[in-house]
Amino acid sequence: MRSSATIFTLPVISLILLSFILGTSEFIIVGILPDISEGLNVSLALVGNLVSLFAFAYAIGTPFITTISSRFNRLHLLIFLAAVFILGNLLCGFAPSYVVLVIARIVTAVVSGALLSIGMTFAKDTTEPANMPKVIAWIFSGFSIASIIGVPIGTALTQVIGWRYVFFVICTVSVFVTLLLYKTLPRQGSVMTSKSLTHQFILFKDVRIILGVLIVFFGAAASYVFYTYLTPILETELGVPVEYVSIVLLLFGVTSIVSNLISGRIASSGGMKKMPKAFLIQTICLAVLPLTTLYSAAGLINIFALGVLMYLMNSSIQMHFLNIASQNVPESINLASSLSPVSFNFGIALGSVCGSAIVTFASLRYVGICGALFAFLAFAITVILNIKSKSLEEVQHR
Repeated sequence: MRSSATIFTLPVISLILLSFILGTSEFIIVGILPDISEGLNVSLALVGNLVSLFAFAYAIGTPFITTISSRFNRLHLLIFLAAVFILGNLLCGFAPSYVVLVIARIVTAVVSGALLSIGMTFAKDTTEPANMPKVIAWIFSGFSIASIIGVPIGTALTQVIGWRYVFFVICTVSVFVTLLLYKTLPRQGSVMTSKSLTHQFILFKDVRIILGVLIVFFGAAASYVFYTYLTPILETELGVPVEYVSIVLLLFGVTSIVSNLISGRIASSGGMKKMPKAFLIQTICLAVLPLTTLYSAAGLINIFALGVLMYLMNSSIQMHFLNIASQNVPESINLASSLSPVSFNFGIALGSVCGSAIVTFASLRYVGICGALFAFLAFAITVILNIKSKSLEEVQHR
């Protein structure tokens, strides 16, 4: 059996690079909003809508594409979707108007979700079963690495060569990643069983799937109701000087990578059974955020703790979905692999909307309270899931 030191094979590295370029493409808009606004002569608020439009298209379109994808060769479909992704980013770079840019971003969003979901199904083919949670954790970490490396580099390049060329750079790197995927991912076992689309949705008859979706939904909302406003919290509530905010955000990004890596360890030793404790700690940290932000040191410690807690569920919940699908509805494995990222994007939307409402009608200080409510819901649903899973195990062992 391979040791943990050998999980970084070329196929695994190619999947991590895939998530990195997907994350960079998704998050880059945040770093170049003013430049796009000026370049297309539209308002900053209008360009800001590209973020929510991307998340919405990602969440809505991904399940349908992954469901249809079960009829095709996984590797060939992955390469085809990567080609569409490249063309979408190319269109972003050439977009002559805001409308064209919106269309390009929607196309990119839909295929991004499907690329990640189908890429995840190769995890079991690229490593030993014991290392699979760690591989999944590293694939998810590609998004965190994108936020602290890819986006800053893209933002810096914008100042030198312009925002349009940043998309061209993304296209260039994507071509390299696509070639690496084609050369390294296994071809055997690539064809999925062909079944009707309605048959695949039998997966949702298992209450454990529904509970898992709700856990991701509320878990993401808990984090993003505060994370969406992290910069103003640092500047307004903690009084962090503007010139140091980027350093704090960088350190927060590091904690999010640590969170993903710890999630792999949790999935290898207990999985969802350990998540109630994590959500309970997150609930407490978010609930006391209004108090800890009264003191700079305490506030920063609490924020970094929330960064570590942010993605702890990732590997465990992904394994949860994949295991149920592989045991009960194998032809729905692509659909199952999409449930976590899709639910997470809906959670991001909920958290952002609630955070905006709190900031508008109450105070920035209280976003943590709303996050605590969502985290507690995730905690309660996880407890219910574990009870259901234990009962099912007892029935199966009789």
